[in-house]
Amino acid sequence: MNKEKTLSINMIASLVTLVLNLGINFFLSDYIVNTIGVEAYGFVNLANSMANYAVIITVALNSVAGRFITISYHKGDKKEANQYFNSVLTANIVMALLFAVLGVFVVGNLEKIINIPPELLVSVKQLYAFVFLNFMLSIVSTVFTVATFITNRLYISSLINAISITLKAVLFVALFSVLPTSVAIVGLVTLICTAFVLVSNLYFTRKLVPDIQIRPMDFSMAKVKKLFSSGVWSSISSLSQTLADGLDLLISNLWISSIAMGQLSVAKTLSNILNQVVASISNLFAPQLTYHYAKGDIKSLLSELRQNMLLTSAFANIPACILIAFGHDLIQLWVPTQDADMIYVLLLLTIFPFFDSPPITGMYNVFLITNRLKMNSLFWFCISLFDIGLVFLLLNTTSLGILAIAGVSTTSGFIANLTFMPMYAATCLKQKKTIFYPIILRYLFVTILMAATFAGIRFVVPAIDSWMSLGLVAVGCGIIGLVYNYFLLLGKPERQKVQSLVQNKLLKRGNG
Repeated sequence: MNKEKTLSINMIASLVTLVLNLGINFFLSDYIVNTIGVEAYGFVNLANSMANYAVIITVALNSVAGRFITISYHKGDKKEANQYFNSVLTANIVMALLFAVLGVFVVGNLEKIINIPPELLVSVKQLYAFVFLNFMLSIVSTVFTVATFITNRLYISSLINAISITLKAVLFVALFSVLPTSVAIVGLVTLICTAFVLVSNLYFTRKLVPDIQIRPMDFSMAKVKKLFSSGVWSSISSLSQTLADGLDLLISNLWISSIAMGQLSVAKTLSNILNQVVASISNLFAPQLTYHYAKGDIKSLLSELRQNMLLTSAFANIPACILIAFGHDLIQLWVPTQDADMIYVLLLLTIFPFFDSPPITGMYNVFLITNRLKMNSLFWFCISLFDIGLVFLLLNTTSLGILAIAGVSTTSGFIANLTFMPMYAATCLKQKKTIFYPIILRYLFVTILMAATFAGIRFVVPAIDSWMSLGLVAVGCGIIGLVYNYFLLLGKPERQKVQSLVQNKLLKRGNG
């Protein structure tokens, strides 16, 4: 397949999976909250956040593994590609075993680490046990996702994820129906779905890249050291992200209450869905960007990066603006027993970065493929330390409480995305520091205009008291957003590409 057709198929598959994921997870979250309660639901995201603390260590190898394996593979050095692959796999297995020991200690002493209501103690401990097992399995399986990356067949990964999401929904409903209500069921279902994804990726690794094989004798400590020396900066970036965002639930649990943690968890469920949209679309361009860099074609890389920024932005700002205008109505319908006013304010704080982050997301690919992660990592680490200090200062000197926890990191992140990120990405590619600002500022203008338009519509439409009325107004706003993005955000090359894709589809359908 040519590049445009591959991108179209990857994007369609990714969007279908995203819609499926959004729909299922949205209603599953509602189902789980109403089944086990908002307080117990807060421990689900807290458990996943604490597991992500351990991810910081594994990121040092796995974040750059795809880059090194892919570049070696495209350069025709299959021996080196195998050495990288098997070195990462072996190191991941060793780390998983070490984390098993840590997991036993944490689960055994969990009530001494976090605040757990007595009636939830047993089920929360079971939840954490499943989360640790899932984390271990995820570590081992990570390297097998490289097959679809190398061959740029990301639609296969989307298909696997779509099946996994559907399986998750079926298992949730089935197990909650036949087993006693327990938050531990959430961890068990996640573990089963991760096992399915691992088996599927194993199969496609053998099918798509038969030259890449599991051979323990290809393990190379030298390759591990090389990967670690490069990837350690990704670990620092991951640590920075955890300090800036990932600690918010833990701080809410320890310094405020488990109820406040649950409210923030509900708000972050919606913002996390938007983050998944942005990451999924942006990641579609990573294989082609890596390919251009491996070939030394910087001109094509810049063209691909421009498409990355614009198309990611076009898919992100519409749902973000709909949430800004209609988030309160959505929360009232979604979790009617909860404090909709507080959750809506927390939602606005958590999605504030979407006013500039979507076009910036693709720049993380630049740092990775150019292997210039150090400066970006140190910058965000300093920002995260500043965020933590400011949060504790506000908690001790003001009555902001949970609002301070939710708002500090998003505000500093917004500012950093407008200043450091585009200039350093340009430096890595040896371009003018202002090269990316026209796209970023255009996105900011269109998104503010879109949010204002949707907010105006909210004031004139009748009261929204059903999913049907919310769905209809969201579709209407979505169409307006598409028009805004097509004429105001996308450039002429992107509009021509969209027209070409639509015409080709129509011609094929007419010929058929």
